[in-house]
Amino acid sequence: MFLEAIVDAYIDIIHNGPPYPQKVLQMTITVSKHYIRKEKSEWSDPEKAAMLKDAKVRNILHNSLDNVISNRVISCKTAKAIWDALETQCQGTMEIKKNRKVVLVQEYEQFDAKPDESITNIYDRFLTLLNDLSLVGTKYDKEDSNTKFLRAFLEEWDTQ
Repeated sequence: MFLEAIVDAYIDIIHNGPPYPQKVLQMTITVSKHYIRKEKSEWSDPEKAAMLKDAKVRNILHNSLDNVISNRVISCKTAKAIWDALETQCQGTMEIKKNRKVVLVQEYEQFDAKPDESITNIYDRFLTLLNDLSLVGTKYDKEDSNTKFLRAFLEEWDTQ
């Protein structure tokens, strides 16, 4: 949200990487066109501005991280590389994400109040579970989740 609020194009840089300036090598008999990266001294002003955006995003990302996590991505050369490394370290691989989703769905299906828990704690725990499910792409209808929440209470709460 912070990056989108500053410059909308920053999100594109994170997802697609910086638009490296390229030039065409001379055509040969076997290859019609071959692109290589331009040297920094060959960049035009618009190309410099585009690459500066990547540098700004890298700076924002590094300043947003604590020292431990920042040290893990310090060698990344682009904002996209930093973001991809953070995504893997914080959320895991696709297989880990799938397993997390299965565990969260199972936790939702088996959700129950604990005997010594207050209604506020039950609700906080349930809301955290719903938010975690939403982050892995699973959403429940409000009516279903409200019913699930009410059924989670112990029999002692029936009179309430």
